[in-house]
Amino acid sequence: MKNILALILTIILVSACEKNSDPSVIAPEKLVGSWINSSWSESNISFEKANGLKYQDYGFAFYSNHLFVERKNSGWCGTPPISYGNYVGTWIKKGSIINITVDYWGGIAEYQWELVSVDQNTLTIHVLKEVYHE
Repeated sequence: MKNILALILTIILVSACEKNSDPSVIAPEKLVGSWINSSWSESNISFEKANGLKYQDYGFAFYSNHLFVERKNSGWCGTPPISYGNYVGTWIKKGSIINITVDYWGGIAEYQWELVSVDQNTLTIHVLKEVYHE
């Protein structure tokens, strides 16, 4: 009987220590910073936290005032050598959804990303929508 009671108590303690990974309860402040080095895994994209954006590579930054800066291809041609530029926009998080409106070389882009997870080193998203307006 003591063994069963000890087992039940252990299970309760372990399950109580489980961290909450629900992206809808993640504070928007956790997104603030620069994110670079994208990598794909199934249908998700992960980014590494950085001190700043790379000069000649894709990345983006969330700012606490809801400013969004995306460093990306600055022209229609994707053939190397590629020129990169910073494009400014805005972002807002509602639940686990991040809505972004940002300029690009041909007009304005609207992104809708689902926040999968974020910690001090990694941001993982799932792209729900990308719309480009001229």
